[in-house]
Amino acid sequence: MFSTLHLLILAICAVMIVAVVVYSVKKRVPVRSMLTFMVGVTIYGELMKVFSRIDVAGGAALLSVEFLPLHLCSIQIFAIWYLRFFNKSAEREKTLLAFMYPTMLVGGLAALLIATVNPISFANPEIFEYFVYHAMVVAFGLYIALSKQVDFTWRRLGKTMVLLLILFFFSIYTNSMFSTGGVATNFFYSAQPPMPGLPYLNFSFFGRTLADEKLGWIWYLAKMCFLGLVAMLACYAPFLIRRGTTRRTNA
Repeated sequence: MFSTLHLLILAICAVMIVAVVVYSVKKRVPVRSMLTFMVGVTIYGELMKVFSRIDVAGGAALLSVEFLPLHLCSIQIFAIWYLRFFNKSAEREKTLLAFMYPTMLVGGLAALLIATVNPISFANPEIFEYFVYHAMVVAFGLYIALSKQVDFTWRRLGKTMVLLLILFFFSIYTNSMFSTGGVATNFFYSAQPPMPGLPYLNFSFFGRTLADEKLGWIWYLAKMCFLGLVAMLACYAPFLIRRGTTRRTNA
């Protein structure tokens, strides 16, 4: 999973993330300006995705459905554009940013570590879209938290979890809708694990293969939900603990 080149690319991504986060936080870049920057990132990412991954055959150019922006990281495109160009509500902005912080941070890091682009080679133009986009997703998630754009409360955590669960459940429908012609989509990884052989994300029940594969899939969904809960709590924990400590001090 971690080839020498993959590790090198991860190191480059880490430098990019640190540079963007340090600059934006130290310079106190407004959220609107950061959203404009991220709009540019999304345009770059989608153009690179289309022109590097599109298949041209039989007189037609078609992009495989698996590359639709319906994964946890790619749906952030809609949130970014909505906040930058259409949103007029300050409260709705905070609710969306509170959702974007943990999902961008966790989703982006997971995508960088469990890279689904193949092959990982500088000869493959897809990597310039995949790694740059996900690195900037992580950077923007960190920016939201470190620039104190949102008060991270238990209520916002609850809203984030509900929205994430709704998106995760509906990904089962989208996977079923778009899995045609022998091409199986795996948005939100609700259809199957991101890649075979992972130690936790699999259909096995405590290392034992279940007789009914559907039960294995249901157990896999349960593990995904538990992992998501732990990840969201981990992202919110520093802010919730600090908020609780402040309240006790002021009491």
